[in-house]
Amino acid sequence: MKYTIEQIDEAIKRASKIYAGRPLTNYMIGKLSTLKDLRNRAANEDKDLSPRQIDYLNSLMNNFSKEELDKQANWVTEWRTNQGLRERADIVSKYYIAQRGWFMDIARKVCDHLNGMGSKEYVPDFHMFHRMILNEYAEKVWKSHKSAHRWKAGELVCCRSGAKFDGWTYQIRAEGININKDPCMVIESGSKPISNAAKHDEKRGGCRWVSVNPIGTTYIFHVMEKDLKTYRQPKKRSKK
Repeated sequence: MKYTIEQIDEAIKRASKIYAGRPLTNYMIGKLSTLKDLRNRAANEDKDLSPRQIDYLNSLMNNFSKEELDKQANWVTEWRTNQGLRERADIVSKYYIAQRGWFMDIARKVCDHLNGMGSKEYVPDFHMFHRMILNEYAEKVWKSHKSAHRWKAGELVCCRSGAKFDGWTYQIRAEGININKDPCMVIESGSKPISNAAKHDEKRGGCRWVSVNPIGTTYIFHVMEKDLKTYRQPKKRSKK
């Protein structure tokens, strides 16, 4: 869509009125103002913005549309009262903290706030927050969290080949324990925050962590839900 200078000015006014003072929004308003000036200059020279500049302008105009700003205007109330949203924020923020990569700053602030360690008045930035919780990785994490637990405490399992572990060390392996064949008892499903964004499988489960104990040992380690399978006792060979 080709926006007029007047339409861009209206978007800047809407955003400035509602969100003045928020660093990320101020940055986006500044970019929008720059693009407006570039478009104005290009129009005087009978030119237009580059394709990438046009795409960025369209994205910013969508963010600052009346419909979008109406949602954002109610954001404080939504954040403080929507328990489902806050649950998702807690699960996804812990995932990103474990990843030590993207969204670390907002993830830590959200997690601290939800766990009573941050300011009670804290409200995450609307745009950055939704970028964090509404993406393909966050969706995989959330689906695994909300799915039914695949394993129950007390069940006997063993690990699939190529399984992802936490707490399974070389020293333990050197003792001759074979977790791909030997029985392990499930201790707890959901034993620690999800830290991998693996695709959920309806039969095998997803990236929820499960703590298990190899029978006859004192060791406990964590395995991704989808990497476990029911233990089957080997059939004894008949003697001829």
